[in-house]
Amino acid sequence: MKKNHITFKVFLLIIATDINESIAQIFLKKGLNWVGMDNITTGNLADFFLKSFTSPFVWAGMAVFLINFFLWITVLSRVDLSVAFPVGSTSYIYVPLLSILFLHEVMNPMRWAGIILIIAGIHFVSKSTHA
Repeated sequence: MKKNHITFKVFLLIIATDINESIAQIFLKKGLNWVGMDNITTGNLADFFLKSFTSPFVWAGMAVFLINFFLWITVLSRVDLSVAFPVGSTSYIYVPLLSILFLHEVMNPMRWAGIILIIAGIHFVSKSTHA
């Protein structure tokens, strides 16, 4: 059964999954920064995992990913994956913005240009479901 039509409710669910995913990514990155290991090798992999699992940020990221899993399967029950996944690419917008705010990362014009192209792609994919 084809499920191509995105209702406003499904669109909001997709946006919610992207926001959740973006927040989870920020938590994980903060957690890994907290761990303080810059170079992970096979020799220090066990130490890396032990330190990572002591980080409250890593645990928060995993919890948000778990919540996101249930939101995402709700989305997939209502719309085709080939439609939901591209429309759900708005995390490419949220992650850089959250990275600037919470991780103090710097974005150059080339990255912003790429994000604008992604937004255009999201627009075209979402419009293709109405054809």
